[in-house]
Amino acid sequence: MEITKLPLFPLLAIACLQAATATAQEAKKFQPIPNNLVVLTFDDGNVSDLTTVTPILKKHGFSATFYITSGWIGRERRLTWEQVKELDAQGFEIGNHSSSHPNMLHISDKEIHEQIVSFDWALKEHGIRRATSFAYPGEHHDRRIVKALTEAGYTNARRGLTPEYPLYDRGGRGPAYNPKEEDPFLIPGTYCRGDLSPSHEEFRAALGQAKDGSICVLIYHGVPDVHRHCTTSVDLLTKDMQYLKDNGYTVIAMRDLSKYVNFSTRPKDIYAPLVARLGITVNNLKCDTSGDNPSFSWKIKTTRPQTQAAYQILVANNPEILESNRGDFWDSGKVVSDNSNGITYAGKPLAKGKTFHWKVRCWNNPDQAEIERVKNWINKELIAEMRKTRAGAYSTPASFKYKKTP
Repeated sequence: MEITKLPLFPLLAIACLQAATATAQEAKKFQPIPNNLVVLTFDDGNVSDLTTVTPILKKHGFSATFYITSGWIGRERRLTWEQVKELDAQGFEIGNHSSSHPNMLHISDKEIHEQIVSFDWALKEHGIRRATSFAYPGEHHDRRIVKALTEAGYTNARRGLTPEYPLYDRGGRGPAYNPKEEDPFLIPGTYCRGDLSPSHEEFRAALGQAKDGSICVLIYHGVPDVHRHCTTSVDLLTKDMQYLKDNGYTVIAMRDLSKYVNFSTRPKDIYAPLVARLGITVNNLKCDTSGDNPSFSWKIKTTRPQTQAAYQILVANNPEILESNRGDFWDSGKVVSDNSNGITYAGKPLAKGKTFHWKVRCWNNPDQAEIERVKNWINKELIAEMRKTRAGAYSTPASFKYKKTP
């Protein structure tokens, strides 16, 4: 019997249609990320998790993830296994915070594995649901630990604020979690809250990032905590939770993100999104046209202790040329300078009354002393990236109208 071969093009079209259909069906599994979505987390397993925190959360209908260090169970002012089991029974998520809270950057692969799986064994022994989320002790993570977590069957992990923001005991601001950019095993903390980071302005600014597909991840410790630098007062937590309730925030546990986020989708390089944010950006562009030549000024924006090392200005005849990162009237090239005020135009003659378009990018000058301070707590790969001077993204374009006769 003769077999009729179908033309190649229809076969490719069918395959593409099937792939598109599968992608659409996969997308339907996940809800759109709403604005004002907050993931609430508490670290270390303080007894206050059960006695103080959960009554406040249940009053508002909030959920949370409690990251437990299993080797600390039963210590003074720490949870017992019966209390952890009660948290689980009340519907709160129990996450893995290692078995002994070491600096995992400085232990072997075998020890990393043991820190993860011994926690899993302890939960199973006490009849507590298996953990699917991990929080890095002290914020310390590297590729080995991420690999060990994936092999152990975890779906996600929460990191801290670094390297994009400075590492301080007091906590403070961090980046928002954008699932389209971040690896699910490197979910950043957006704000590490406590009595040493009590700023209402910073807290509200962090919450304000929970929009346009980004999520605010809050990190608390004990209320109060065994350690003073980690502690949060009952009054501060009460006011924080009331603020979230009054302002319509949806407050969930880390595992609840599975309604919105496909944890199986991962970037090619897990550290690429972090490294991309280590430079500086530019805003508040101004052009003074009162003199013989225009002069340009701007402000640099950075989340790290660093300054401007160099700049490049592009001036173009129309927005389309500028959008292609070309300056047909002036391209300053890379100018090594920390000056960002009153840079005089030095390009082609400008026509009077015509509108021109410009933008600028800057290179960063890292604070090497600050990096040296934290090198024991951040993996060598990221420390090397933090030391680099790199070009930031171009600013949002601006325009000016030349007034003088050339």
